[in-house]
Amino acid sequence: SIFQKHPSKLLNELYAKKNYQGANPINAKVLFLGRDPNWAANVDSQDMFSFVSEYLNDGVSFWRTHNIHHPFLLPNYKGDGKRYHRIFSKLKVESNFSDKISFIELIGFPTTGMAKTNNKIFLEYLLSESNRNHLVQLENLINDQSKTIFVAWGLIEDFKLLNNKTGLFQKFANLDKSQMNINDLNEYENIFIHRHFSDAISNATLEKMANKLTHRLQ
Repeated sequence: SIFQKHPSKLLNELYAKKNYQGANPINAKVLFLGRDPNWAANVDSQDMFSFVSEYLNDGVSFWRTHNIHHPFLLPNYKGDGKRYHRIFSKLKVESNFSDKISFIELIGFPTTGMAKTNNKIFLEYLLSESNRNHLVQLENLINDQSKTIFVAWGLIEDFKLLNNKTGLFQKFANLDKSQMNINDLNEYENIFIHRHFSDAISNATLEKMANKLTHRLQ
């Protein structure tokens, strides 16, 4: 499917109010960073869109009300993103911690299609003027040492590119991937780098992540 800004007016209006999922990242203890907030192209015409709207308005309440952390886990959701959230569920985070967990991406507006199918467009969106304030906010969050941040392996190169183009994310400029193991959980200051949930992440890595979460969510 073609990677593009999401065509849904309703979805874009929801993101204009909150460009994150779950808890407000300013208040959250733990952030999970992704590349772009990807939704099925026809999500606003699916029967379960009312759940998507409910979730994006208040992800903390949604998790506690339905006892699932994301509407992609509903049986009637059709589209990308389901595997990511199924794997996240293996961390067994309980709903009473929903106000401590935030999902935030490098791009602050909704997309559809797979970013890796059109890296040129992804980079245009990433470096666009409309995404700049989002990146500045994201840098402030990452530099907050009180937060625990989980970053998928593939984002390291994105952060290095952003540092090169914008001067932001200096923390990643000198990060040497050759000193890390993609098949393990790698610790760098307040950041944990791991294989993407949609990729072949191992149960051993997930167990290590779950232990870090347990420690930090107390």
